[in-house]
Amino acid sequence: MANRVALLLSVGASIRALHIPTCWPALQPPPRPPTRCEPPTLGAGKKTSFEEYTISGEGSHIFPLPAERAAVKAAKKFRGKGAPAAKAPPGALETVLPGLDRSYPGLRVHHLDPLVLVADGFLSDDECDAYRALAGGESAHELSQSATFSSLTASGRTSTTWYVTYAAAHPLLARAAALTGHPLDNCEEPQLVRYRPGESFSWHYDAVPPTMLANGGQRLATLLVYLNDVPNGGRTAFRDLRAGSERLGVAPRKGRALLFFPSADADGTPDERTLHAGEPAPPDSGEKWIAQIWLHERPYDPALPPGNSHADATPLVREYAAEHALRLDE
Repeated sequence: MANRVALLLSVGASIRALHIPTCWPALQPPPRPPTRCEPPTLGAGKKTSFEEYTISGEGSHIFPLPAERAAVKAAKKFRGKGAPAAKAPPGALETVLPGLDRSYPGLRVHHLDPLVLVADGFLSDDECDAYRALAGGESAHELSQSATFSSLTASGRTSTTWYVTYAAAHPLLARAAALTGHPLDNCEEPQLVRYRPGESFSWHYDAVPPTMLANGGQRLATLLVYLNDVPNGGRTAFRDLRAGSERLGVAPRKGRALLFFPSADADGTPDERTLHAGEPAPPDSGEKWIAQIWLHERPYDPALPPGNSHADATPLVREYAAEHALRLDE
């Protein structure tokens, strides 16, 4: 393992690891196998924009520490802002999503393995405002309960979620396609989420349980965009990942996109290291609004709002891409 990760950082070999597919809560989790790999290390004196480390700390009965403990973070000098995507080893980003555009404007690597990317200015202020305004309208369907796979994680979510039509979300989808190179037909229904002050979403995984893979297969990527500034709190935090010596967290900034990968293996095996939470914001910070979509392995059949269709959005996505000089894979 040490040789594998060292090779990745030195010559740009792809980042691949085996993860045990127990990525959703269970009242009685199965026994955990021991970590198979030694902690990765860099050669003495090697200069790099990234640093290897071993995940440590304490897990919980519901969320044990991941079986895979090897990880690679951005170097200390990039803490809080991430390293430019151009500094990532060749192939390291594209291995996760082959069509991912590392030259996308403003794209930065906040964590290399597992991969966590941030792009400021992903949506304009006007586009953020327009997306927020969909709440309660004909293009959005409010959910009566949390859109999660487990009653345990649902009970830990206090926000409000709307499913949005693909057509109404076409600016988000066009930019998502340009960044990831992933086809529109593989996108889950776009969502709009509101967190009032003090509301949160406790630790959870985005990976799809094995019994629910029929529609689209595994979620390969999570893309969320913060639709407003939150002065304090409200971060998206990753329990087991580090930025410097601190827990990795991404602060809400209007128009900022966060992209990470619930499953980083081609076979759809979930990555337990991506356990994350939506932290609460204090009362004086106001609401937090986000847009989010998930990208699946295969074409996904939408259910909400009634009549929602990828086809309705396709011409709008292409038109928007042409107007904004975005490159789409046909």
